Amino acid sequence: VGTVSRVFNNHTNVSEEIRQRVLKAAADLGYFRTQGQPSATRPNARLLKEVGFLYCSSIEETPATLDPYWAPIFHGVESESRQSQIKITYRTITDIRHMPHLLTTTLYEMRLGGILLVGQAEADTLRVIQATRTPVVLVDNYIAAHPVDILLPDNFQGAQLAMDYLFSEGHRRIAFIGGPSESMTPATLTTPPIYKIYSIQQRWISYCMAFLNRGLPIDYHLVESGKLSMESGYDACKRLLERKADFSAIFCVDDITAIGAMKALREAGRRVPEDVSLLGFDGIELGQHVTPALSTIRVNTEALGATALRTLIARAANPDAPYVTTLLGVELIKRDSIAPYRAKAMAK
Repeated sequence: VGTVSRVFNNHTNVSEEIRQRVLKAAADLGYFRTQGQPSATRPNARLLKEVGFLYCSSIEETPATLDPYWAPIFHGVESESRQSQIKITYRTITDIRHMPHLLTTTLYEMRLGGILLVGQAEADTLRVIQATRTPVVLVDNYIAAHPVDILLPDNFQGAQLAMDYLFSEGHRRIAFIGGPSESMTPATLTTPPIYKIYSIQQRWISYCMAFLNRGLPIDYHLVESGKLSMESGYDACKRLLERKADFSAIFCVDDITAIGAMKALREAGRRVPEDVSLLGFDGIELGQHVTPALSTIRVNTEALGATALRTLIARAANPDAPYVTTLLGVELIKRDSIAPYRAKAMAK
């Protein structure tokens, strides 16, 4: 008992081997000492003094604080935290998301009062975090069948706005470049891709519904998958061009992908928007600085971060409240990369 007490109070007179054995046993037992965070018996939001911004990515290792989409979310969290006098600690957990003992130990050492779990965390990672009894909110992610508060942009509505706009401009042959999918060979695809990221799934479903609601077929040869990067957007667009796919517009699942696609179109001699209209998603700042300026669906990322922290504060204050899934509205930003459909554009 004395040894365990010294470990959990971070005394120096315990060897690292013993310390790790104690922490592993605690993780196996589901034991996690509440380090000042709110509990059912102490529902006081003022006890929420330190919050972890834990970023988990299944795609790349770029830190969230440098990513053009996630960095404004982090900034929104920080701005809101100053009003509540809460310290925000950033940590990438991509490398330990499949190591439950190490993840548990890391969480214990961070001594967090609450957690914002950001990115593409999986159910097993969420389960480990919830076992620590620390209040947690998912940010821009959805994990089914788990009692947890969730903050998301309205991905379905955003894609609907995008497709309605393209159809209103006369486009009917609209290609789609998505994110990581179960099948990365859409050139021979005869069935729908299964996208691995929830937000991408919602945008894809909305894309499909735009055709079905108009009585039009979905041409899977106009569908590509990527890795949500400029390089993969470039490669995906090149594949569309190399198989001579017939399209007058491309709806890209995010702005970074769209910027990569723009480069591929330019190299192929296709003008944007005269020959091919291009539409992105997310509304990152870079989109307005490319030529032509990128039309997009804007996500208010700073508001997403601020709302996520407010949701976490409310959860810490009232652990027994019903769990909520909150959708933040998005907006269509019309810039220079969309033009009305002209039949001669595709005759080139």
